[in-house]
Amino acid sequence: MPEKRRFKPRQRLSGVRDPKLIIIATEGACTEGIYFEDLASAAYCYNPRVHVEILRREETRSAPEDVLQSLDDFYRQYRLKAQDELWIVLDRDRWGDAKLGQIAKLCDQKGYAMAVSHPCFELWLLLHLKALDEYPVETLDEFRENRKAGSRTRLEHELVVLLGEYNKAAPRTEHFLPYVAAAIERARELDIHPEDRWPQDLGTRVYLLAEHIMDREPRVA
Repeated sequence: MPEKRRFKPRQRLSGVRDPKLIIIATEGACTEGIYFEDLASAAYCYNPRVHVEILRREETRSAPEDVLQSLDDFYRQYRLKAQDELWIVLDRDRWGDAKLGQIAKLCDQKGYAMAVSHPCFELWLLLHLKALDEYPVETLDEFRENRKAGSRTRLEHELVVLLGEYNKAAPRTEHFLPYVAAAIERARELDIHPEDRWPQDLGTRVYLLAEHIMDREPRVA
């Protein structure tokens, strides 16, 4: 039998329904989880109507199937309500279209939401700082390929250029979260084919997850 819902304590308001749960399973072991936890914190976008839970896993279990399995395990263990949401956060550059297609089909069957970045989560972080139309075509091509030079990918290097630092294992979210509204609008402008299951060019669907965490009504184009 599924367990009674028990999560980290949050402030309860008299007369207010149980908060909606947003359960997030991420491919990355650190960056995404830190970002989403801080986004939902009192310092930025805390909302008593929403509770965000990040699923932790072993660093060696980053394949999409493993990330999806963590959502399956959570779903079986706890009593979820119709209002609750389960999200999987993935990067296109690591897995390609064939693998993502398999995962998307399973997510559709299970009722999970996908937030895929093309090529990776660092593009979402970059959109907090700059719009892509500020870059020349040659640089955008480099972002698409996102090749690694030394220990950093091209997009990681760009964050270092703009911020003077970027630590994937311990990102300083204060560099990004004050500008999340701008990132949402920039990502939305890039999402010219919302009917596709993930962005086919530079773009990210993380903005949809951010809107749900902030409990914002998605803007209709």
